[in-house]
Amino acid sequence: MSKTFSAAKVDANNGLWIKPIDSLVLLYQVLISLVVVTVDLSSEEKSRLLGYHALFSLSLIVGLWNIRNFTSPIFNFIRDFYPLIAMLFFYREVGFLVHGYFEWTLDEWLLSIDNEIGRIGTSIWNFQQFYPPARLLNEVFSIGYSFYFFLMPLSALVLYFRAPLSRFRTFMFSLSFTYYLHYLIFIFLPAESPRFFMPGLRESLKGYWVSDWLQSAVENNAFPGGSFPSSHIAAAVICFMAYPFLGKWRFPVFFLTVTMFMGTIYGRYHYFIDVAAGLGVGLCCFYLAPWLERKWPLVLNEEGMVRGRSRQALN
Repeated sequence: MSKTFSAAKVDANNGLWIKPIDSLVLLYQVLISLVVVTVDLSSEEKSRLLGYHALFSLSLIVGLWNIRNFTSPIFNFIRDFYPLIAMLFFYREVGFLVHGYFEWTLDEWLLSIDNEIGRIGTSIWNFQQFYPPARLLNEVFSIGYSFYFFLMPLSALVLYFRAPLSRFRTFMFSLSFTYYLHYLIFIFLPAESPRFFMPGLRESLKGYWVSDWLQSAVENNAFPGGSFPSSHIAAAVICFMAYPFLGKWRFPVFFLTVTMFMGTIYGRYHYFIDVAAGLGVGLCCFYLAPWLERKWPLVLNEEGMVRGRSRQALN
């Protein structure tokens, strides 16, 4: 670990001050700004959101330029980890935009598919209604679902301190690409999720401390419309990039990840088809995003656009 951390500390960005992850974040600002301009929002709300993205983009460019030659471990850490904070921060905005184009949702269609392929979710939720499960069982699945909030920063930290820096940056690019793709899908294909759409499923299952904390976190952050495909599942697939570096913690993390997969349906957060689609999108991004990062043309050095980069230039 110390050897890899030492290499990370002395990384001087190899002349690149706009890396693929940076231009991906900036590209998302452009795409989401186009969405803001064209959705059904008040002019005041559009101005606020557009100003917010313009300020963020300008601040990011100025900040990256000014710290381009810094070798401080603290600045390098902030520079490499800011995309993780950014992608989570932008999630809240999608709640304002998710019904900006369409008032309908995909829920009836998703529920019909679930019923055709075995009524997995419906059977679980009906059982919960007629035979309320033990609070301990609810707590176990709440712990599994809550692990989602720790899986991404845990994977990022493990890769940053234990893997080559290029592997960490590929992970960050892949995770950001996956989330930004989901944000746009949520806007154009809104789906509310079972707990928002189906009568009787709105109330959270009773457990203990983790269940109560999870209920509060979901109520304060979730919005109806961001269900299909499951970004939780897709992001968890990307986090498998960190598994070779987890050492003895590999099995506990894998167990909690599988519990999270199950908890998305058990806790009424997703239809079964949401999970299947999230798994499919996650696998596609797992293989596509690293290739896209290697081919990504939007990088800059101090002289201008850089094309035809070698892999070493990104390490």
